Amino acid sequence: MKTKSSLVMGFEIKTVRGPVLKPVSLEMWDQKSRFAEFTPHAPLKFMNDSLVGLQFHKLTNFLNAADQKPFINQAIEELCPYSTLFYSCADRLFPIQKQLKPVDEKLVQTFEKNWFAYWDAQDFSKGINFNKLDQAFDMLSEFESQMKAPLMYNFTLQFSKKFNDHLLAMYSFLFHLRSLIALDHNIHIDDSSFESVKCDSISDYLPRADFTTNDALVYWQFKKLATPFVGQKDKDIRVEKLFVEPMQRAFDQYNHNACALIDQLPQDLLSSKPNTELEQHLHQIQMDWLLGSSAGLLFRVREELFGLHHGYDKVFWTEASNQKTKKPTQFKVCFELTEQHVGAKKAA
Repeated sequence: MKTKSSLVMGFEIKTVRGPVLKPVSLEMWDQKSRFAEFTPHAPLKFMNDSLVGLQFHKLTNFLNAADQKPFINQAIEELCPYSTLFYSCADRLFPIQKQLKPVDEKLVQTFEKNWFAYWDAQDFSKGINFNKLDQAFDMLSEFESQMKAPLMYNFTLQFSKKFNDHLLAMYSFLFHLRSLIALDHNIHIDDSSFESVKCDSISDYLPRADFTTNDALVYWQFKKLATPFVGQKDKDIRVEKLFVEPMQRAFDQYNHNACALIDQLPQDLLSSKPNTELEQHLHQIQMDWLLGSSAGLLFRVREELFGLHHGYDKVFWTEASNQKTKKPTQFKVCFELTEQHVGAKKAA
């Protein structure tokens, strides 16, 4: 169901019951009878449905749409903002990253090789069985353990461009899949003012970035004040044991993200800026890490996979976990994307 200047696509998202329906598979339509049953509609306002379909084709190496590869790539480039954001934010992070020792290159290359081997072995001819993505989540967790450093505010992990582009496609697919589940959920609730859910490409992963910035500033001041007591040859052991170490444990326990942010940034960078500038800089660094670093990208993919495995109400929409259980449905999507849609979005 394709032409050179348009893409007609249909798929079905199967779910299981829960306060928020949990997708278990996405099945592509390949029978003409299915398209005869449903009239393709124009893409949704924010192109959620189109981007799920487009990124599916990209992730599966255009298995079912080889002749549409140029149009699909053009549509993704124009409609999906994440690649542009990633590389613009990455440019701002480069001065920080060049001051830090990168994660072992051999470890990174092995992970990329194993990931592509796992991904290429999957059968995507009829769609995606999300239960089979559990192995991907396990691979991500194992890789983080092998790095011996958390992904959170990690500036030393650097994937190849090929792998970053693959993760960008996967993230876009998973995020917009969740947005379709949110759309369906919000149609079937009693009171949208209290029970609706939403998707946000920043706060879903860094829900309290402003608080983290404030905590990071306090932690940085503590580290500077503690240095004379722990960094000198004639340091006072009593002060270290009774003040510095208990405070450090408290910061690690109650301000974990703030500590990770400060501890993984070059100290010269932190010392070079007055507090008035440092506050804004730390907030910007958080955004750049999330949107423009390999670790931030992998972190977002991992969170989406985590939600897919355990349920979105357990990870992203905990406020919906007490809502009544919904019966499983088959969410059918059928759209036609044309050059006019792509051009109109670009012009906007």
